[in-house]
Amino acid sequence: MKPAVVYSILILALLAGFVLFSGCTSDGTPTEAPGGTSAAVSYSLSDNGILSVESVDYSYSLGNVTNEGENESVKVSEVRMIDGETEVYTLLAEPQNQNPLAGIVFAPGAGVSADSHLNRSIDYAESGIAFMVVDVRGNGGKTPGVALNFQNEYATAASGETPQYYSIIFDLIAAKNYLKEIYGESFPVYVMGSSNGGRYAAIAAAIDPGFAGYFGVSTSGYEYEEGVNGADVDLFIRSINPDTYIADISPAETVIFHAPDDDIIEYQYGLDFFNKASEPKDFVAFNGTHGINDEVDAYIETLLAGS
Repeated sequence: MKPAVVYSILILALLAGFVLFSGCTSDGTPTEAPGGTSAAVSYSLSDNGILSVESVDYSYSLGNVTNEGENESVKVSEVRMIDGETEVYTLLAEPQNQNPLAGIVFAPGAGVSADSHLNRSIDYAESGIAFMVVDVRGNGGKTPGVALNFQNEYATAASGETPQYYSIIFDLIAAKNYLKEIYGESFPVYVMGSSNGGRYAAIAAAIDPGFAGYFGVSTSGYEYEEGVNGADVDLFIRSINPDTYIADISPAETVIFHAPDDDIIEYQYGLDFFNKASEPKDFVAFNGTHGINDEVDAYIETLLAGS
């Protein structure tokens, strides 16, 4: 059985009559970002529909701070990131008894809030890794947004506004920028995502060389045949399809995790996604079904401890 999201994206054919959205000139030159966010993000699209970002300049506000974990060795902070019109909630866990070895910006899967990963973030911090969970727009958490709907995303783009899909990618970059503000520009920050979150994370890693690497868990690109639904639809899908970007994560490392028993996104789709990546890369088959679990966490913690 193919993932449901594969079929979902095919309904974009119904919207093929829309004109191509703005956000760049015909030669790919950046223009003011639509949607009222030009003060925070400058981005463009190439003639081939490839998203690139020139700057991501959010403001940040620190909320509630608590001490968690064994011997209260972990500082957990609520960090609000503002892009000019939306306040994005994030949860940041940091080790207090040592300088962190690295940082991770994490995007949860569809319908999963940042707060659902509180214990995971504390575990990572206890292993010496600063772990920042972004509350993805539309996931039903504390960040405003609507559930992912490809028809609506394409309609938004066609009207000259910034699709929420793009904004989520920019949120991940903004979280990386926040960690580097705290720990310095040379601090290694990885981007990781589970399921649909892995798709946003892959694009963020490809378009921002400031990320040290990418971890994709139970994720894949979108299966889509170009030349059927019209050039405008093809360009839009190309701009949001992780398959378009994953090879460009190199020279940063790509690690794909997928369970053979995944019942949401088939194992073969994870393998296909991995095969599109450039070296350096690694594929890890883990025990479980769909989504991140303790085995994946332990692998990443060990990997970063030895880096």
